[in-house]
Amino acid sequence: MLAGTFNKILFCTLVFYFSQLFADEFDIEISGSVQSGYKLYDHYSFSPYFDQDSTQGFFSVARIIVEGNIYDQHSYELHAVQAYDYSNAKTGVGGRDISMLSLDLSDNWIHDTDRSAHSYIDRANIKFSLQDLDIQVGRLATSFGKPTFWNLFDYYGSSYLAQEYKYGIDAVKIDKSVGNFSGITAVFNKQNILSSSGSYLENSVVQSYQWLGSEEKIGYLLKGYTNYQDIDYAILYKREPEGHRLGLEIDGELGSINMYDEITYLWGTETISMPGSYEGNLVKNYFMNVLGVSYRFDNELQLTAEHLFNGAGDSDNFDASDVRLKNGVNTSLNNHLSATSLSYEFTPLLIGRYDTKYAWADSSNQHRFSFHKSVTDNTDFVIGGQMNFGKKPNGNSWQNPNIQSEFGRLSNTYYIELKHYF
Repeated sequence: MLAGTFNKILFCTLVFYFSQLFADEFDIEISGSVQSGYKLYDHYSFSPYFDQDSTQGFFSVARIIVEGNIYDQHSYELHAVQAYDYSNAKTGVGGRDISMLSLDLSDNWIHDTDRSAHSYIDRANIKFSLQDLDIQVGRLATSFGKPTFWNLFDYYGSSYLAQEYKYGIDAVKIDKSVGNFSGITAVFNKQNILSSSGSYLENSVVQSYQWLGSEEKIGYLLKGYTNYQDIDYAILYKREPEGHRLGLEIDGELGSINMYDEITYLWGTETISMPGSYEGNLVKNYFMNVLGVSYRFDNELQLTAEHLFNGAGDSDNFDASDVRLKNGVNTSLNNHLSATSLSYEFTPLLIGRYDTKYAWADSSNQHRFSFHKSVTDNTDFVIGGQMNFGKKPNGNSWQNPNIQSEFGRLSNTYYIELKHYF
């Protein structure tokens, strides 16, 4: 393990050292953050999922960011992360998804039944800017799309740590501007393609199904965007692990109200049967649509509302829909969900947020709240929670839990967090 760690550190050091040799001026800026917190999961009574009334967890993440310029048209960034997690539940689950990484620059130096600690390189890329063309190569963060709750254009992993950071992927990103408000973006990266060969790994501890019959190919995304009469338009094509996806986004103002809509269609899916006694296929061709509105009042209150139509949902068979969700080929269990978010600045140093989701088929709902307090110029204190209401599962095993509602299957969560930036 130590030899592997040394080789990875040496690799990153050499990359940036040789970049330094070819630079007239090598500008370096170092920043970062340390974030620690405590989480309490308040479980309901359902033995197939939980063997205790509550689960406690402690988490800590330290990030060092190195960035700067090489010449006038070249820049770079490197993010080194050290994470530690402890839970009184013996999950044995740790680490992070590396399916879109060509080189695993990480080490799991603690991987016990109740705790894990892992370090990794989260960003390591160089950006070349040539007039109206930008080329970014390496481990980088890639994100597209407008919606807050269900972003159909965001295909490269989820953000974490209160959406401040996003996991990087190993990719090549090309941005070509055409005029002031139009352009083309292309992303190429390694991707695991689902195939019909292989078997499911069923694990009662992690409570999920994992498809093992995958093969590595090159994934790519093409996005074009423009502005016409003060309305933004974007069209997107992406090769997905499940098939091919085409998307359209429209974003504009109606008076003082911002309105946006994202619609996508997945087609060309391969026939992959559901596991066990579940009927049908794991994936299928389907539409998705998110319609959203946003408005800021004069008193610093920000309101956002969205409605999701999920063509991959199955409101008549939540267990089957849950299998698709755990395999990453579904967004939610239901077909129709709505969400509303309220953000209010009590003072410049205290910001409160509340949001709620509602599932139309089963009337279950979720409520999340948080208060963000700036203690000093560089230190923030956050307290929040998530409460879920709906019918609970009543099955007799984790493979067939007989889920009754979208949010009733989830535990309530409460947390506190301290963040320091430097």
